[in-house]
Amino acid sequence: MKALKYILYSLVILAAAGLLAYQGLVTKELDSGNLTKGILIIVGALIGMLKPRKNRTVSNKKATYQSAYSEHIQNAFFDEPKLEKQFYNAVHDYNCSRPAAAIAKLEKLRKQCQRSADLRAVTVFTGLCYDDMGLYAKAIEQYTAALHIRPNSSLYSNMGLCHHRSGQPEKAEECYRNAIALDPKNAFAHNNLATHYFRQGNYETALKCAEDAIAVNSHMPQALSCAAICCALLDDQEGYEKYYRQAVANGYDGHKIKNAIDALNPNT
Repeated sequence: MKALKYILYSLVILAAAGLLAYQGLVTKELDSGNLTKGILIIVGALIGMLKPRKNRTVSNKKATYQSAYSEHIQNAFFDEPKLEKQFYNAVHDYNCSRPAAAIAKLEKLRKQCQRSADLRAVTVFTGLCYDDMGLYAKAIEQYTAALHIRPNSSLYSNMGLCHHRSGQPEKAEECYRNAIALDPKNAFAHNNLATHYFRQGNYETALKCAEDAIAVNSHMPQALSCAAICCALLDDQEGYEKYYRQAVANGYDGHKIKNAIDALNPNT
């Protein structure tokens, strides 16, 4: 389509330029009015060719965000073009770190939701926006509502983090376990559970959970670093060296691992 647009604009420019040349050089009938019209046609065509697109079209946004957030969007608003456009504009705001603007659009959409799939998508992204804003109680409220419509592993994991940041570790643990029960291959949920036990000083259980995360994703630096620190604190030198090397190879700062060990184990 883009190539066809350029061809058409080029033909318009050539036709206008050719007509001006013919009138000016052959018929000698080129007056100021025709000259102005010809120039305007050429300039208009050039602007049309070079004009940048303001934003992604709705179809491009849809393709991009359906791929990135497929488990949350699914078939939301698939048969409502007008509402679908509003929804993807809200998702775009969220994706561009404009959560307040996204929430304003989503709340307007909420009143027009006819199906549970539409309502769930709106509720999920409202929760994600509140989460980004640090309004964890409101995020938990939205996540809970969305989970009542359809359970989802990553939402439980997100809600667990909100509970942790709100000072509710028991509820956080429950959410991580629910996430793992729904999807045993959710490496982030395993890692979040490892971090939960690590903060409690339960390094053996933290190591087990970190290794569960690594079993799913062997290149996860957070889980590898957690495993390395746990091994060091449990006097497992072989395990420490193995996980330390892997963590650093996957981009984790080795100094942070050593500093964490020094801070937690005064005997080192």
